[in-house]
This record gives sequence, C-alpha cells and structure tokens, in this order.
Amino acid sequence: MDNKIRILVVDNEPRICHSIVAVLVPDRYMVDVSFSGTDAMQMIKQNDYHLLITDIDVPGIDGLELIQKLKKQNPDAEAIIITGNTIVDVATWSLIYGIDNHLKKPFDIIKLGEMVKQTLCDHKMLLDKM
Repeated sequence: MDNKIRILVVDNEPRICHSIVAVLVPDRYMVDVSFSGTDAMQMIKQNDYHLLITDIDVPGIDGLELIQKLKKQNPDAEAIIITGNTIVDVATWSLIYGIDNHLKKPFDIIKLGEMVKQTLCDHKMLLDKM
C-alpha cells in the first residue's frame, strides 16, 4: 500500500486502538490515534486524513460529528464506524453522516484490516474515474 495514506483511529478504549494500529501499520499506513473526540478534532484540523476509523461514543465530540467535520475539511476522506450500538438504518446514516462502512463491536480485527483495504481501494477507483 501507498505509505502516504494517513488514517486516524478514535476510540476511548486503548486496547482497541492498539489492536487496530497493529493490523494497519504492517501495510505501511501512517496511523494516528486519539482516545477522545475533542483531541481527534484538533488532529483533524492539523492533518490531512484519508480515512477516519471511529467509535460513535467517544468522550467530547462524538464520532458522527467527527466524520462530518472531517468530510467538510476533506470531502474525499473515508469513514468507518465501529460501535457497540446497533445501527438500525445504515443506509440513512451513511447519507446523513457520510459513513462509508461500519463494524459492530466486538469485531474481528482481521476483518477490519480487509475493510480498510477495500474502502480505500473502492475510493481510489472512484477517484480514478473522475
């Protein structure tokens, strides 16, 4: 993978963040981590992220608002939600908040790694067609 892909992982559970980092770094992604929405918002303002992986329920600013802010700053950015809550209407949430994919906790970390690759691949193919 291109080592210029920058990913922000946001979850208040350090164990989850470290697991995600462990699966993404070997693929040469640049990965930043935040344990709160407030800190993540500052990181979004300072960096150009291609992908945001966030829980919905994080301290401070929630994951949905983070996605909206990221997509306002970088409309081409992708977003994956991880949550312990049930997302009843994924299609509607995707339209409203710009969610590109989602996983319910507890999730298979290998599946998340594959989802990241697929999301970024689909995104690159879409951009190439434009």
